[in-house]
Amino acid sequence: MDYSALDKPEYKGIETVRIKDNNNDLPFFIAKRKDLNTTIHRHEFVQIIYVARGSSGHVINDNSFTVYKGDIFIMPPYVPHYFIPGGDAEIFEYEFIPEFINEKFSSDYKDNSFMDFAYLEPFLVAGNMIKPRLNLSGNIQREVEGIFNRILVEYEQRDKDFELVIKALTLQLLIMVSRQYSKNEDDSENNTVFIKHRDSLQKTIEYIEGNYNECITLDDAVRVSLLSKSYFGYLFKHMTHKTFTEYLNGVRVSKAIELLKTRHDLKVIDICFLTGYNNVNHFNRIFRAETGCTPMQIRKNKI
Repeated sequence: MDYSALDKPEYKGIETVRIKDNNNDLPFFIAKRKDLNTTIHRHEFVQIIYVARGSSGHVINDNSFTVYKGDIFIMPPYVPHYFIPGGDAEIFEYEFIPEFINEKFSSDYKDNSFMDFAYLEPFLVAGNMIKPRLNLSGNIQREVEGIFNRILVEYEQRDKDFELVIKALTLQLLIMVSRQYSKNEDDSENNTVFIKHRDSLQKTIEYIEGNYNECITLDDAVRVSLLSKSYFGYLFKHMTHKTFTEYLNGVRVSKAIELLKTRHDLKVIDICFLTGYNNVNHFNRIFRAETGCTPMQIRKNKI
């Protein structure tokens, strides 16, 4: 999925906030504030906003909605947004550049490797479909608020290695929120995002089942789905409850069992190659892991 499209020509006249504007010589900034930015603007970095108290109107790409205590949303680079005056919300505003999380991410925010990262992509479905918010409640709300408070304390006190502590807390925060999003997805069979990609996933499953005997890879499946690799992995597991590799192995072993029972003219090594494996020892290990027995036990009806 191409997130460079977020930096659209029509946004060029909108104020762009840069990380260096914080004047702290750090790759991140956090504040807890009531004075919300009511002027349309955009960022060249990632921004996480958590509503700690009250409510306010919020606008993303001309789409307005109300945010309440417990709402968390992630703003990708370059997308215009602002708060509507008149609310009483108090928010945590946390922003960072991608390479603070992982140095492999390019400082050029048009590099999509960061935006394809699995724990962010559920929030960043497409350039014109930014997920407005995720509402947290109960224990998860308290845990997330605790992380924000700890990041804020580390930022303000700046004790030894505070940057490493903040990095670790940030990763914990992103993973917790991503998991909560996944739970919400599991509770919603009619989720529009999942339905939107259901046909792509079904097409990929048909591709796997039709080509299991070939040397197919995750990259091949991703190309068929027309999704980014991380988002494909997320949705595929949501649909099948297995990773791509687990699903492929399951299909291959099922086909191998069928051949073992019906084609007694074939040796185990023949079936190994006919089901997409090129090493009989590897085939035997996968087969035992999937079934709890050996191919010969299946053939001799010992199971």
